[in-house]
Amino acid sequence: MREILELRMPEEEARRHVPPDVGETLPLGHVRRLLLEVNHPLVEQLRAIEWEYRAQGTTLFSMCDVERHYTPRELRAAEYVMVGFWPFFRPTGVECGTRYDDSTACPHCGSGARQANELHLELRRIPKRRDLSITMGGEYVITSRLAEVLRQHRITGYELRPIVSRGGRPAPEHHQLIIPSASAEVVPPTHVGGSYLYPEPDPSRCPEGHVLGLRLLSSLYVPRDSLGKQDWVFTRQKFGRRGGLFHPLPRMIVTQRLYRLLAEQKVRHLHAEVVHLV
Repeated sequence: MREILELRMPEEEARRHVPPDVGETLPLGHVRRLLLEVNHPLVEQLRAIEWEYRAQGTTLFSMCDVERHYTPRELRAAEYVMVGFWPFFRPTGVECGTRYDDSTACPHCGSGARQANELHLELRRIPKRRDLSITMGGEYVITSRLAEVLRQHRITGYELRPIVSRGGRPAPEHHQLIIPSASAEVVPPTHVGGSYLYPEPDPSRCPEGHVLGLRLLSSLYVPRDSLGKQDWVFTRQKFGRRGGLFHPLPRMIVTQRLYRLLAEQKVRHLHAEVVHLV
């Protein structure tokens, strides 16, 4: 597994802090993009500089994110895999007439609001060439084709619900994908925080424990006995920050057999990481 840190910073600042042969200057020439192994010596130097900027109430980076890249062999050997289907698409269900009951939502982070009607979407905006996709509001959409494949292979741990247009017209080629179980407990040494170089403070954390923080900064660790026996499960805790259409979201975990099935079906934009069991 390789952990790659992606940084973006003003080109003017990059000239001061980064060797000229490191990274690439993006079009228009104002921003430099760096891709560094997390154990690269420059990372600790930039971390120290970022702390100086934060002490002054600002930041050096417009982007600071870490991605983990696994070999096919590592993914095939994993008992459980964390998967995602980004990027998001719009409009969200809320924008199209889907109602949510906020009376049960956490007052701190907004978690726990229940969907009160069918998922309404702008049908023509559902990604045409993606069997699994997700709205900016965290609503999962699956094609009827893939749903039939899951049924044939007796995949467990999910439900299908109808999707309708703004005006209530059914969408027979798509369904809302629901994962009822959110039992997977995120535990140390999982690392969560605001950014890789400056994880604390992280105001995204929920005092009730619903949201662990803004970003997952390490591999995911969960107790085996919290996963249950289903092929599909969410983490109990969420990640992210509520703002506008965005909501904190749990991470999705699948069994190896479901991961292989999704890979065999060539599900596009499938992001996969190994889940470590403790």
